[in-house]
Amino acid sequence: MTRFLSENNVFYHGTYNEFSRFRPLSHFGSIYAAEKVVSKGVQKLEVPDGGISVKPVLTGMKPHIIPANLKLKNTYELQDIEANHDKNFYCGVLLFHFLKDLKYKKLNLAYDYIAKEPFEKVSWNNVKKELKSDVLYEVEISNAYFAEMMDRYHLFLQRMIHYFESIGFDGFHYTNHYEDAGHISYVPFRPESIIRLDTAVGESDNSKVIKNDNILALSGERDLSNDEQCTLRFEKIYRMESSAEKMFLLSANKKVLLRPSSFRQMMKEKAYYSKVLFSEVMPKIERITNQSRYGYHGLSHTQQVGLFGIELALSVRQDPLPVILAAGLHDCARVNDEYCEQHGPRCEPIARKFLADNYPDLLPVDVERIVKAVKEHTVGRNSSDLVSACLWDADRVRLSWEMGFAPEFFSTPYGKKLGALTRSKQEKYIADQERFLIENRIKTRAQIEYDKIMDIKQNLIGTNFKVR
Repeated sequence: MTRFLSENNVFYHGTYNEFSRFRPLSHFGSIYAAEKVVSKGVQKLEVPDGGISVKPVLTGMKPHIIPANLKLKNTYELQDIEANHDKNFYCGVLLFHFLKDLKYKKLNLAYDYIAKEPFEKVSWNNVKKELKSDVLYEVEISNAYFAEMMDRYHLFLQRMIHYFESIGFDGFHYTNHYEDAGHISYVPFRPESIIRLDTAVGESDNSKVIKNDNILALSGERDLSNDEQCTLRFEKIYRMESSAEKMFLLSANKKVLLRPSSFRQMMKEKAYYSKVLFSEVMPKIERITNQSRYGYHGLSHTQQVGLFGIELALSVRQDPLPVILAAGLHDCARVNDEYCEQHGPRCEPIARKFLADNYPDLLPVDVERIVKAVKEHTVGRNSSDLVSACLWDADRVRLSWEMGFAPEFFSTPYGKKLGALTRSKQEKYIADQERFLIENRIKTRAQIEYDKIMDIKQNLIGTNFKVR
């Protein structure tokens, strides 16, 4: 999907840095999004391996909200991963672009030229020479290893920009899901596309503009590697737009990542994954856990965490299945209801065996994210990893309702919304949840009332944990 932009629109960039010229691939969105970025009090910096490093701002650094007009005529659609668009993300974008039919056939060698050669085949001297052929990136002055890796990373980005420019694009855009959900954010390729409106800070130097307009057409092709197939699989799922196509995948593959296009579809997905939780995951968890069926940390609590987790996963466009599995496993190593930081780490071997025995087709990266979420849920404060974020927020909602809302312990916007509910709104939420379970034939009213009574009785006498 491409997008055209009027030059009259004003967009905003939030930063703690002082500069007169924007870097390539800078992000612009609504003023609310820019304010949300600087309110976090952190800086996102490039690191030599092409990743993103996040660190707190230094004392005395002041936030800036920079308004700008953007001269963009045709932008290429990305997905929003909270502005953490790094080397691996852009490699995924390129894979998707070069394999639009999504049938895992042959990969155009132009991909290797852009994404692999700068790191593997080009000498550092030639890297610096090629960087100097444009004004996008300055060559690093130092001779250190850090400088070489940054130059190579910048050459990858420069070649990527040249390629997209050669086929008619001048930037990226994505629908914001984090700082200002629903609003479009833009990522211009070149600083010259940015007209700053804060004259007190200064304007970009537009004196030099060099563009490569030659379409990149390298002959040859090769098979995809296993890593590339995994990357492309996720990139494919991110970009599903057809509701019919999503629902077909939803019925055929429980590991599909969905982007709900409407409230109605989100409710369908919530119902589907709730059935997966109660009919598939929980019976398997019951066979391996130390928990009793009822009680403060019994299986009824695990079910509730799973239900919270499904909603949280859908709210941040995370595949709900890993969150459901993490929720099912998170208290399986408990030996009592007391405060205990060790039951998280003790769950790791149980979780690994459970996933290997019951879900052998899970991608290794999903297994590790589930295990990390379960292992660290007793000691982690908050997380940028969405599986951990959804599990930890889901597990803390009840604590927040009982002990008071502490926003610093929540990672997702919807988690904070749930945790902050007043007593009357909590009761309404639970009533709506019960109605949802009944209407979707997941539980009957009699089962719900029986479970409530049994939880009360078990809490009065204390939870009986199993000994294994």
